[in-house]
Amino acid sequence: MNVDACFEKVAWVKGMYWLNQVDKHAHEIPTWATERHPERRPCHLEKAPLYGSYNLCRIVEFNNGEKWVIRFPLPGKTSQAHLDEKVAGEVVALQLLRARTNVPVPEVKAWGLADENPLGLGPFMMLQYIPGMDLGDLLEDPIDKHSSLMSVHLHDESVKVIYRQVAQFMLQIFKLDFEEMGGLPVGSPDRRRPLTLAAHEILCRGGVNVLGLRSEKLSTAKEFFDYLINQQWQQLHEQLTSACDEENAREKYIFVRVLKSLTSRHIWPDYNEGPFKLICDDFGLRNMRAQPDDLKITGVIDQEFSYAGPAQLLATAPWWLLLERPHMWDFSEEMEDRFLRHLDMFKCVLEEEEEATPGHEDKELSRLIQRSNENGTLWFIMVLQGFYQSPDNFLCTQLIRHTPDWDELAQGIPEDEIQAFVAKKMRHVKLHDKRKEDMLAAYEKLQWCQIDADTFFQVVEGLYSRADDTVE
Repeated sequence: MNVDACFEKVAWVKGMYWLNQVDKHAHEIPTWATERHPERRPCHLEKAPLYGSYNLCRIVEFNNGEKWVIRFPLPGKTSQAHLDEKVAGEVVALQLLRARTNVPVPEVKAWGLADENPLGLGPFMMLQYIPGMDLGDLLEDPIDKHSSLMSVHLHDESVKVIYRQVAQFMLQIFKLDFEEMGGLPVGSPDRRRPLTLAAHEILCRGGVNVLGLRSEKLSTAKEFFDYLINQQWQQLHEQLTSACDEENAREKYIFVRVLKSLTSRHIWPDYNEGPFKLICDDFGLRNMRAQPDDLKITGVIDQEFSYAGPAQLLATAPWWLLLERPHMWDFSEEMEDRFLRHLDMFKCVLEEEEEATPGHEDKELSRLIQRSNENGTLWFIMVLQGFYQSPDNFLCTQLIRHTPDWDELAQGIPEDEIQAFVAKKMRHVKLHDKRKEDMLAAYEKLQWCQIDADTFFQVVEGLYSRADDTVE
């Protein structure tokens, strides 16, 4: 599914204007950091900012050589309404992992919500600086600038060094049990439903709020999976750019319609009502740092989009085996062979670590990953956690191939139902084209300083709230 160009432009403008504010206040950051240091040590700001997918980081060094990373969520890349929630949830996840595991996450030195930031730059975290290089940079092909995949030239033994360390982390995380699901901290009266990465992307880049009420409570794995599927269903219907033409609309409607019928066959009854596990949708090799000489992982640096969720989300094939998210791949036999070979490699390493780790002799995690692999559940899980997918991509193709009665289920969908949806999406395509023209006209005025940024945002948001543009 394509992103909505109007929301993409809004996100870009918000980000640029916020970055200007960061630049204006940069000279105040060292004094602010000193005030939060327990010994109030003076510090200086390192020149180069660090940019992630959702955050901006500035590094300060104190006069004793200690370094902190000051991290801000990027407006535009992060939903304005969920900035505080994202940061607060990640802080809880980091503190939990430091207290109950040996996973090398950074220590939270200080943090605060938006209204606690004296610089007016939104919520923040001040974190222990972890030395090393970004693991993704060490593992991808330095020559092929067009690929985000793990290098094909990487030796298996080097891959196993990485997998073995991450397997040790996963075994510790799998031991953390929760009695209920939801956003962190679990049980908070004002934060029940999880802030998932997929829902966040749909909201920011598609303009559809699929998160639902913050107070919504999910009690079973089946309820959680239905919740995720319903988010894709809502996106399909409400996002103007969820389909590009009649054939595409037809294929996507059939796919999600069949997907809605598969939940029961992929639920594990013995884990349906718990125990629930700590899930981090952004846990992956690119969010780790390592020593370049021996690939020892020195830090797991991001835990955003963390929540308590079904065990099946953790006890399945990791999406990060080849660095890049599989929902971004086109299907090919070559990619299938490569992914499954690396999955086998990871499972072997995980079993070896279970044998060597007290308390894991029953090999529960590796047995569940194998169980997920045998009945096709791993593809179902990955599809649910993906976003902006197409029925012919790698994951969706795998799920179709591992669902023997897929064609029968698809043929059972009434044709008039499909046709009505296709007609609606074609109206949506025309409506989006019109709104895009209006957005670009407003953006040109912004560039010529004929309107300010707030007016530009109001114009674009107004395009999506006009009753005369309602298309059903």
